[in-house]
Amino acid sequence: MKKKINLWSFILSIICILLFFIFSFSGPIDYSIMGTHPLNLVLYITLITFVLGLLGFSGVQDWKGMTRSITTVIITLGLSAFLAVVIFFGSLLS
Repeated sequence: MKKKINLWSFILSIICILLFFIFSFSGPIDYSIMGTHPLNLVLYITLITFVLGLLGFSGVQDWKGMTRSITTVIITLGLSAFLAVVIFFGSLLS
């Protein structure tokens, strides 16, 4: 079970990066459909993936699993910090 958490958190971190690029390079979107800004949703998903990545450390059995866990934590921590800064300064400008 823990090995699956490790793998799925890595897959979710890649999906978070893809969602970030999709939402940041897309044109104007009607946000009333979702109720919140799409980058906020990506931030929430990234934070959940970060927690899953930390839980995935317990399922590490070999060097590939450890590399996958470290990569997941670095990607999600960096993306969540970047998104927090972008959302903070974006809210100041609007």
